[in-house]
Amino acid sequence: MPTIKNKKTIATTKLFKIEKLDINFSQSVDREYEIITGMGLGAVMILPILDNNLIFIKEYAAAIDDYSLTFPKGKIDNQEKILEAANRELQEEIGFKANKMINAYTLDLAPGYLSHQTHIVIASELESSELEGDEPEKLEIVKCPLNSIPAFLLQQKNIDSRVFAAIFIYLNFLKDE
Repeated sequence: MPTIKNKKTIATTKLFKIEKLDINFSQSVDREYEIITGMGLGAVMILPILDNNLIFIKEYAAAIDDYSLTFPKGKIDNQEKILEAANRELQEEIGFKANKMINAYTLDLAPGYLSHQTHIVIASELESSELEGDEPEKLEIVKCPLNSIPAFLLQQKNIDSRVFAAIFIYLNFLKDE
């Protein structure tokens, strides 16, 4: 395994820290890396299943200055467990809570330079329950029949890339659970 010889914070914002790493590889090869680390415990992204539909949201994405199709998601608060965060985000963003949840997989988004994890949670047996969230506007809810996912996605634009990973995980490993 390579050895991190030195780690130094070179910039900090409200959300991120940029660190410079000096890493020694085998055969005395040294390299400098810069990585972005998140501030906090990571995030959850939830695939809510209701009446044989996947529930998506459309949410403004500042980096592309447009709306993006995604699933309910958000950061894990201090002292919060993954499934607690997932159920809170569901209630804040789509007005449902889940009676059955599976912590399906943890995604490392771009592990070469970004230290951030998104925990993919499958949520079912939903019932109405709302909590006030921190979104600046009401989110648009979009339903997709489970048997129409590929055709539905082909009709969309600006899809959060984590959606594709989450759907792949669901369809290939968890569909029958």
